[in-house]
Amino acid sequence: MGIKRYVLLTLVYMLGIGLYVYSFNGESYTFEFLSFSLRLPVAMWVIVPVLILYFATIIHLIFYNFKDFLYQRALKKDYMNYKEAAKQKILEESIEGTSFRTEGFKLAGKILSSMKFDATASGEFSKEEDELAKACAIVKSIQNGNYEDLKKYRLGKTNTLVIKNSINKLQVEPKYALEILKNCTEINSEQCAKAYDALLDFASFNEIKRYDFTPDKRTFRRMMERYLDADDSFEMDIKSIEDMLEKFNADRADYLELAREIKIKLSPDALIALFEKLYNTKGSVAADAYLYVLYDLQMIDKIKEILDNAEPDEFVKFKTVIFLRDHGKSIDIDKFLRV
Repeated sequence: MGIKRYVLLTLVYMLGIGLYVYSFNGESYTFEFLSFSLRLPVAMWVIVPVLILYFATIIHLIFYNFKDFLYQRALKKDYMNYKEAAKQKILEESIEGTSFRTEGFKLAGKILSSMKFDATASGEFSKEEDELAKACAIVKSIQNGNYEDLKKYRLGKTNTLVIKNSINKLQVEPKYALEILKNCTEINSEQCAKAYDALLDFASFNEIKRYDFTPDKRTFRRMMERYLDADDSFEMDIKSIEDMLEKFNADRADYLELAREIKIKLSPDALIALFEKLYNTKGSVAADAYLYVLYDLQMIDKIKEILDNAEPDEFVKFKTVIFLRDHGKSIDIDKFLRV
C-alpha cells in the first residue's frame, strides 16, 4: 500500500471511530499530570492511540521508502557501472578500479573481471546496450584485420586491442611505422617488429640505419632483395653490408648466397675485392663464397692455388668441380653447391 493511500484511509478510519464514539458519548475527559492538564472529548481520547500509531507508521513507511529509494538508486548506478565495465572488458581494458555497492553486482563484477571476451561468440544486444554492440563490432573488425578509430575510447597504449589495431594500420598506411618506432628502443614486441618490417619495405637505407636495431638474417635478406631490385632505388654501401654480415654472425651459406646474388650488382673488380677482403678477414666461413666468385669469373688458376694450399678435407666440392672441369665435364656449380 502506498503512503498516500495509507494516510487517506487512516484519516477516514480515525474520523469514523471518533464519530461513532461521539454519537453515544459526547462528554469530555480531563487528563492531568502534575501541573499539566488537557481536556478533550472522550471521542478524541479514543482515537489518540490510533493517532500515535498512525504517526509511528508514517515515520516507518517514510524510512523504509527512503531506504528502498537509496537501494534502487544504487542498483541503477551499479547497472550503469556494470555496462561500462563490460564495455571496457570487451575492449580488453582493465576493470580493476570498478566498484559496486549492491551484493548482486558485486558478485557479477568479480565474475566479469575473471572472464575473457570472445567476439565470435557474442550474441545480440538490445537498444539500451547499443554501446556494447558497437564495442563488440569494433573488436570483431580489428580481429579481422581492419583498422578502426579508437580515440573516443581512450584505451591504454599497452592495450592488446590498441596494439593489434596499430599493426592493422600498417597494412593500409605503411608509413605509420615511423610513429610506432618513435617509442621502440629495440625490437622486443610484435608491434615494434611489424613496424620495422614495414619500414624495410619503403624507407631508404639511411632512414633504416637511424633506428640502430641489430639486424638479423631475415632483415638483411629483405634489404638485399630491395638492393638487388632494379626497379627499387634502395642503395647500400659495401661497408654496411659487411657490418650487417658481422652483426648477425653470417655462416658459410649466407656468404655463398650473397656471392650468388650480388654479382649482378657489382663490377667484376668490385666483386673480387669484396670477397677477397671477406676471405682474408673471415677465413673459411667466407671461403666458399670467394671460390664461387673466382669460378664465376673463370679465375681458375687462382682457385687452384687456394685448393693446393688447403687441407685434404677442405673445399671438397670445389676440388670436385675443378677435377671435372679439367676432364672436360661441365657442371652446374650453383646446383652442385646446394646439394
